[in-house]
Amino acid sequence: MILIIVIMILFVSVAGNEAFGYILSHCGDDDIISCLLEGVDEPEPQGGVVATGVYTYKDYSVTVTANIPLEGGAVTGSMSGACAGKLKGNFTGQNNGAFSGTIVGSCSPFFINIPASATFSGIVNKDAKNAPISFTGKGAGITHEGSMGLSY
Repeated sequence: MILIIVIMILFVSVAGNEAFGYILSHCGDDDIISCLLEGVDEPEPQGGVVATGVYTYKDYSVTVTANIPLEGGAVTGSMSGACAGKLKGNFTGQNNGAFSGTIVGSCSPFFINIPASATFSGIVNKDAKNAPISFTGKGAGITHEGSMGLSY
């Protein structure tokens, strides 16, 4: 009987951790109930491009994908790899115009999902087809600053 209880506790812990990670990575800072009921797929902006880049820190790497409307407007996207999350931002639309936003999700370096977030800012260089950004990430009481490039 004790073995069954221990197995049940382990199962609930693992399942709870996975559910927590799923909610953080797919819903970000949106309302959880409406996010789960509406689904997690967001349409790509019309007239936009998909810019991607990889950031590596120590032995962990994260791929950031941003759907950027080249005429300006709301930017959507995601983060995957050692961390998973949802990107939201805005782009002004000009060449070398301001591009900024947030990423909310979770990182799981030790099989436990840890809430994480980042704010970023940069530009979109339409001629070079890239978007260099600087960011400040926070999670588990740690703050990390860095920069990376997204290209399309």
